[in-house]
Amino acid sequence: RFGSFRTLSNHALKSASFPSISITSTNVSAQGSFAETQASFMKPDHELTMRIQKLIHKNNIGIVAHFYMDAELQGTLGRIESEKFPLVSIADSLAMGKAAVTMASNGAKYICCLGVDFMSESVKANLNASGFGNVPVYRLSEREIGCSLASAAEKREYELWLKNGSKTKNSLHVVYINTSLVTKAMSHSIIPTITCTSSNVIKTILQAFHQVPDLTVWYGPDTYMGQNLHTMLQRLSELPDEKIKSVHPFHTAKSVKSILPKFNYFKQGNCIVHHMFGDSVVEKIKRCYANAFHTAHLEVPGEMFELAIEASHHNKGVIGSTSDILRFVERKAKEAKIGDKVPIVLGTESGMITSIVSAVQKTLKSRSDFGKNVE
Repeated sequence: RFGSFRTLSNHALKSASFPSISITSTNVSAQGSFAETQASFMKPDHELTMRIQKLIHKNNIGIVAHFYMDAELQGTLGRIESEKFPLVSIADSLAMGKAAVTMASNGAKYICCLGVDFMSESVKANLNASGFGNVPVYRLSEREIGCSLASAAEKREYELWLKNGSKTKNSLHVVYINTSLVTKAMSHSIIPTITCTSSNVIKTILQAFHQVPDLTVWYGPDTYMGQNLHTMLQRLSELPDEKIKSVHPFHTAKSVKSILPKFNYFKQGNCIVHHMFGDSVVEKIKRCYANAFHTAHLEVPGEMFELAIEASHHNKGVIGSTSDILRFVERKAKEAKIGDKVPIVLGTESGMITSIVSAVQKTLKSRSDFGKNVE
C-alpha cells in the first residue's frame, strides 16, 4: 500500500487504546469506533457536495470554517476545497478572517462563518478593516455558540484582574484572539490592549517589551497558555544570545530574563477540550507512544506542553497553533523516507484530523515516489 500517517486524537485518550487513523495517498483506514466514524466522513455524498458547491457559486457566498468543526461538515467542505473552489476555507481563527477578505475581494457578497461566536466577530472585524464593511457575516445558528475560554474573560474576575493591572505603570494587556469583541472593548477601556494569536503570541510579547521601556504585560484569559508562555520565556532566557536573536533580533538572554517578573497571566481560564491533556494522558503517551512525534496546542496543560516542547528540541514534535501543528505534519509527510513508519500524537481537538488527512494525502501525492511504503 502507499504511504500512510497515523494520528492519535484526543477522543477517549484515557481508554485502553488510542483511536488512530492511517492515511495513505489514496485511502484512509481507522482503528477504534470513534476513528472509524471520523474516517467515514472523508468521502462525503458526491451529489450533496456538488449541490452545495453550485449554490455557493450561484449566490456568491463564501464559507469559512474552523479546523475544530464536526468531521462530517469538514469532510463535505473539504471536498469542495480540494476541487479548487475559491469560496471555501477551513482554517484557524486568524486565517478565517484573512480568507473572508480574499473571498470578498473575489466577489463574495455574503460570508457564512462556521465556528463559535467570537470567530464570526473576528471575521467581520477583518472585513470592516479591509474595506468590505458592506459584506455581511452570518452565524449559522440562532443559539449562542459559546466557548469556555471566551466565557472566562467575560466574568467579573477578569475585569477586576485588569483593573488591578491598570494600577501598574506602563501596563499592556495582551488578549487572546479567542475572546469576544465585548471583552476586547471592555479590556481596552481599562488598560491598553492588543490582540494575539497562538501562532504570534511569543513574538508579540517580545516585541512589546522591546518597544516599551519598563513594560509590564498582563496576558489572558488562557491560564495554561500563560503558564506555557512563561516556561517558553524562561527556556529562551537560558539560550545563547545568537539563538535568541533567531526568535527576536533585538533580545538577549539578559533582556529576556528581565521580562519574566513583568509577565503576568490570568489564572482562572481554560479550554475544556485542551484541559483533557493532563497527567494521566501524558503518562500513557510516555508509556505507550514514546517513539511517536508529539504535537500540542499552546492551550494544553503544562504536562503535555513539556512533553511536546522537549520533543520539538529534537525535531520530534511541535508546540503552537493549529496551523503550526498542520505544517509540522505536512513536513513529516514530505521528509519521510520509503519504508518509514511515522506515528504522530495529536495533542489538540480531534476535528483537526480532517485537515490533516487532506494535507498528508496532498503531500504524499506530490512526492516523486508517491509516498510508497511510508507509514
